[in-house]
Amino acid sequence: MTHLFRLLTARRSGLITLIVGALLVFSLPALAQNIEPLTPDTPLTFTLSAEAPTQILSFEGVAGTSYDFTLTSNPAANLTISVVDELGATVNGGGGGSAGSYDLQAVISADGEYYLVISSLTSLVGGVDVDVTVTLAAPEIETTPAATPQPDATGDVVAEPGQLVTTAGMSFALSWSGAADLDLEVRDPIGGSLYWETPTVNSGGTLSPNINQGCVNIQTDNPTETASWSPGGVPTGSYEILVYYQQACGDNAPITFTVQPTLDGEALPPINGSLTPEQVYTSRVVINADGTADVFQQGGVVVVDSLPYSAADLVAVAQPIALEETLGGFIGNNQQFQTYSFEGLANQIVSINVFASTGSLDTYTALLDSQGNLITFNDDLGVGITDSSISAVLLPSTGTYYVVVSRYAKDIGGTEGEYTVTVTEQTTNLSDAFLALPDGNLEVLLLWNTNADLQLLVRDASGDSVYDDIPRVASGGQLAAQGNVNCTVSNGTPFSYIYWPPERQPRPGSYEVEVWFQSECNDTSPVTFNLYVTLNGREVLRASASPIFQERYLTSFTINADGTATPSDGGIIRGIDTLDYLSELEGAQPVNAGEPRAGSITPTNKFDVYTYEGIANETATIALNATSGTLDTVLYLVSPSGALVAQNDDAVPGENTNSLISDFILPEDGQYIIIVTHYGALYGGTTGTYTLTLTN
Repeated sequence: MTHLFRLLTARRSGLITLIVGALLVFSLPALAQNIEPLTPDTPLTFTLSAEAPTQILSFEGVAGTSYDFTLTSNPAANLTISVVDELGATVNGGGGGSAGSYDLQAVISADGEYYLVISSLTSLVGGVDVDVTVTLAAPEIETTPAATPQPDATGDVVAEPGQLVTTAGMSFALSWSGAADLDLEVRDPIGGSLYWETPTVNSGGTLSPNINQGCVNIQTDNPTETASWSPGGVPTGSYEILVYYQQACGDNAPITFTVQPTLDGEALPPINGSLTPEQVYTSRVVINADGTADVFQQGGVVVVDSLPYSAADLVAVAQPIALEETLGGFIGNNQQFQTYSFEGLANQIVSINVFASTGSLDTYTALLDSQGNLITFNDDLGVGITDSSISAVLLPSTGTYYVVVSRYAKDIGGTEGEYTVTVTEQTTNLSDAFLALPDGNLEVLLLWNTNADLQLLVRDASGDSVYDDIPRVASGGQLAAQGNVNCTVSNGTPFSYIYWPPERQPRPGSYEVEVWFQSECNDTSPVTFNLYVTLNGREVLRASASPIFQERYLTSFTINADGTATPSDGGIIRGIDTLDYLSELEGAQPVNAGEPRAGSITPTNKFDVYTYEGIANETATIALNATSGTLDTVLYLVSPSGALVAQNDDAVPGENTNSLISDFILPEDGQYIIIVTHYGALYGGTTGTYTLTLTN
């Protein structure tokens, strides 16, 4: 899904899937030192490794020009390739290939600098160095804009291939009732996506201004957003219609809406629906070459973590696929899924990559066991990358497994196109001790690839932590294995394992998992780990990362009252750098000396923002105290000039997890920003209420 559920911030999405491609969620400024210029018709070769699995190449783009890239890798590797603009937005295009050889085409819509981003899952997961050669063919630059279809000698307008000529254009108008921020997105058949972040596309579509964005300047009297194509040629094919309920601007009551399609001045049947906050509704409209249109009026709310097809239907069409083999197929309105089968072994680690090669296809991939039960799934490989990747799955048993290739929104979706699918195996050397690990209701398993000592820690819903210094806690959690502890080299692949035994069902609440690279143990090889969490036999989360010495990886999940579990974000702890606090500055509460503020940190509210009017050389003491729950507080202070000037995790390290910035002398006059969060910032899992107090 291109826009990752289109919530206001990524931290409010409960469906973030943790994958080995975490490094693909990049910031161009942060990776600026890794950018090299790409010259047309001049091959450029570089090496991708576990330490540097991503390379960025820059080139100057000219509006209306198509750019063709050829890539080869040695050894043959699964590469993820995309073209983005200076803001990191993906450029429309297409292409195809298989492991070791790729072709990519990108059509540039505006003059400026663009970036080709290449990442190797083979390097990141397997630690394999991959030599990549990239060639950019010299583009044929148009000196005049692409022409609108013109009349021929008879006066009739002649359509371009794949286009329908209109005299009144085409539009999709979203209207709704009530105080709410709804957004419209229309995906065209050639890969364009009209959305408020991308209000124009190469097919000629434009989007009207975003109404009620962020609940500012609220319109309640039939607010409307319209995607429109001017008179002339419009692409024929399937248009996917998406409606996002971003946030309520009043109560959380359901909002009813209508999407009114119009083709060449004629109103088509409307699409009606209802949404609650954070839901997405999807449907489609197919424009035919003869000027007719088919409106799919049985759309609905997208459910990402399930398949609308029966196991019998999925298994019945399964094609065999061998490990390391690449096959191709097509997904569309009349072929909404394709299934592949392979024979797997217990504790075998496999990865599945699905890459779209034509059309508008937004891939979705799921892995089923021999009984047709869903093991795991992936929609988007990374932010802005709609290919799919299920990385480093630890197969639970020997038997037949099924790979399902579909699209975002599956049966109610509208994207179409060709794809390639590859299943690969990760080599491991698991010992007999690993095979003898006890079963548990809640299981947390860590595997890695070097002699380094990685510490696994799980903090339970009571706030107690299980790790090598405290191998058992009152809730039942216990440490059953600790690989390479104190640099004692393990027999085979090192692993650590924390579990809650079958007779001790873990209590509902928030859990935190930390992996600390605490010692290299005289092994300087790059470290890559795989982390698995399962609850009652169902995968909760799966993550891979490549920390460097002394870094800590943190993630969390919540066990719900009904026995299900919801994962949260995960990554290397970066503190305030992972918090988008500036986006919440407008609504921040002011803090005055001697007037305490109260708040709460929850799985969906990772931080709060406050402001304080300070005077240079004035002394300020800021105290942040947890008042309930497991909350392990962290406090940040940002100066009026935007610099982080003070921070604190524990007021008394090892004794008191409240936070205190004491007797700090303010460096300048102006508005200071106070950020209240928990240990791990965006990735933390502790929750509870707090009080914030400022004194001079």
